[in-house]
Amino acid sequence: MLKICIVNPFEHGGGAEYQISLLIDALSADGGFEVHYLTHFIDARDRTRNYSASVVGTGGPMPRLGYLMDARSLYGKLREIGPDVIYQRVACAYTGVCARYSLHSRVPMIWHVASDSDVAPRLLEPARNFVRQHLEKWAVSYGVRNASRIVVQTRRQNELLQQNYGRSADAQIANFHPASAESIDKSGPLTVMWIANLKQLKQPDVFVRLAERFRLRPDVRFIMVGAPAPAIGDQRWRTSLMQGIANAKNLEYVGQKTHAEVNQLLARSHVFVNTSTHEGFPNTFIQAWMRDVAVLSLSVDPDGVLEHERVGIAAHTEDGLEAALRRLIEDPQLLAAYANRGREHAAAHHSLANTARLLQLIRSYARRTEV
Repeated sequence: MLKICIVNPFEHGGGAEYQISLLIDALSADGGFEVHYLTHFIDARDRTRNYSASVVGTGGPMPRLGYLMDARSLYGKLREIGPDVIYQRVACAYTGVCARYSLHSRVPMIWHVASDSDVAPRLLEPARNFVRQHLEKWAVSYGVRNASRIVVQTRRQNELLQQNYGRSADAQIANFHPASAESIDKSGPLTVMWIANLKQLKQPDVFVRLAERFRLRPDVRFIMVGAPAPAIGDQRWRTSLMQGIANAKNLEYVGQKTHAEVNQLLARSHVFVNTSTHEGFPNTFIQAWMRDVAVLSLSVDPDGVLEHERVGIAAHTEDGLEAALRRLIEDPQLLAAYANRGREHAAAHHSLANTARLLQLIRSYARRTEV
């Protein structure tokens, strides 16, 4: 069996972690891989794993000086396991550490881009700790330049990779999801959903303001799903956000939900709204499409798929969000058309068939002696 080390700061969390979990399921079903997951923040829930999970480093979710502080621990775990291939996702100092181990041990490392910000340093979230941000950026840059192979989600990410690091991706593989298993029921009131952790780059306050613009429409309800804003960071922004949510009479904030719970909510919803400043390819787009939900986005439109394939609306401004949502609400046929095209697009481009392509790449890279 081939030993694969999957390296990521969190075992459980957002879209990147969900994609990793689907990959691990595919690796396990294949039967030809011994899977090791190395992570700083392990999922403490009592559950069965189809892989070996090990903690690297110490302390809370984010070391004070960044994940480069885990370098010795991570390097030691890699030496202990002796993998045939390393798969690392999410740009952080682990990217650099894995690349360093790869070069010295002649073990292929696959780096999988998770967000546009991974390959565009200027888009990285600003950090209050300048030293931590500098160390992370330095380690990421080293990792990107020295990773054995790079996989991107979109053409745009490959363009950014070329512009900022002088490299071209070895493969482009779109995010994948299992087919919807929920019973689709759109008989309830028209429901508009927002799904993300309450972070500034996700701009939840934009969705709150959107709901406020529809306060005189009792036939439309707004639902927010996601982990609450962390206690650290801009407290003034956090307080203002939570106050806005509390004051919005037509908006329900339901907190963090599991993927299964989110999918159940989407199966009964009509419009999904994304307000992020930037992302990779949002998993939520695919989840919504697979459940007959029209997609409306403020800024994120990877490779222009929303407009080119007519599977969603890219609004560009808050006024545009309002206007687009009003059109969808007032024109049921238009709403249904976007939902139908989205479902067909997801089935054609984002099924679990994409995991087979990724497994094929991993296996072929692992068998090469050169890195």
